[in-house]
Amino acid sequence: DELKHAERRLKFDELFILQLRGEMLRQEIKKSTAPKIEFKEKDTKKFVDSLPFKLTEKQKVAAWEILRDLEKNEPMNRLLEGDVGSGKTVVAAMAMYNAALNGYQTAMMCPTEILARQHFDSLTGLFGEKENICLLTHSQFKIERLKDCKITKKKIIEKINNGDIKIVVGTHALLAEDVQFQNL
Repeated sequence: DELKHAERRLKFDELFILQLRGEMLRQEIKKSTAPKIEFKEKDTKKFVDSLPFKLTEKQKVAAWEILRDLEKNEPMNRLLEGDVGSGKTVVAAMAMYNAALNGYQTAMMCPTEILARQHFDSLTGLFGEKENICLLTHSQFKIERLKDCKITKKKIIEKINNGDIKIVVGTHALLAEDVQFQNL
């Protein structure tokens, strides 16, 4: 009985410390400030109207909550979850578009090059000619609206660094030392 009690106590202490650390981190984040990203209602409505499908009610609610959070001057801490094909990418695209309209850059970091390419293709389909978007992984790089076939990875990084590209999709290559976002 004493052994079981000691084991339960050790498990409790371990979970308590994890919860305590998590709460301390949340409190620290609350002290931080973030830039306010104004909701560009007119442009966002045009973007939504240009989509080849109608948003579901849940997509509208999730996007609205995120866009409202972005208007606050505190960092957003939110998890957007859903099944494959449930519309997480279009919700993220609406937030990315508003950030770009406010002069900020956004980065979508994916765990694999295949997934990064899929998101890049999806986002370029959603944005059309509205936004300059690029793909940056260790072996793949592309700018959607740039017609220069001889673009180099170095040139893309340069355009990211000087803020010419507002929306970047990639892998952990986005964390390379030579990639220095201007206004992320």
